[in-house]
Amino acid sequence: MENALVKKKKCTPKRKRPKSYLFSIKVLNGEGRKYVLNFPLLSVMTKEAGQYMILNDMLAMIAVGRTRAEARQDFVDLFDYVYQRYNEFPEKELNEKRARIKALLNNTVRRIIVAS
Repeated sequence: MENALVKKKKCTPKRKRPKSYLFSIKVLNGEGRKYVLNFPLLSVMTKEAGQYMILNDMLAMIAVGRTRAEARQDFVDLFDYVYQRYNEFPEKELNEKRARIKALLNNTVRRIIVAS
C-alpha cells in the first residue's frame, strides 16, 4: 500500500536539437557574377523554428531563409557582397582579422565569371 501513495515524478519533455546538415558549395551564382572556387566552401545548415540557417565560421557569415533554396541564395548574395566589399579596401586599412578573411576569400576564389 505504501507504494501506491508515492507520487510519480513529472517527466520533462526532451528538448529537440536542431538538425544540422553539412552544406558544401563549389560554384556560387551571384547577381551578374559567378564565383568558381578552388575547393568546396564547407558550412553548416540547420533548421530551427521553421527557418533554415547556413553558418560559415571561417568567414563569419550567416545566411537565413524560409526554404533551403532561399537560405542558399542569401548565402550566395552575402558571399558576393563580402567578397566585393573586402576587395575594395587596401591591406593597410584592414585590421588583422579582416586582412586574414580577405586573404582567405582571395585564395578560395579560383576565378570570377562576369555575365555580359
